[in-house]
Amino acid sequence: MDEVGALASETIMIGDTTFDMEMAANAGVRAIGVAWGYHGVDALTGAGAVSIVERFIDIPEAIGTLLSRD
Repeated sequence: MDEVGALASETIMIGDTTFDMEMAANAGVRAIGVAWGYHGVDALTGAGAVSIVERFIDIPEAIGTLLSRD
């Protein structure tokens, strides 16, 4: 984020592992978990995912929903 000048408030991590969710939390950004990856939905949510998507096509809507909460 520093390298490109992005703020944590405008950054969203998308990942399929608890490591991705933990990285997002450590960076102070929101995280969307994807249900088709390496770690299960419960593990992703437990690690900090604020949203879970079931299909790739649903990612833009999930991002829009998070951004509209600002």
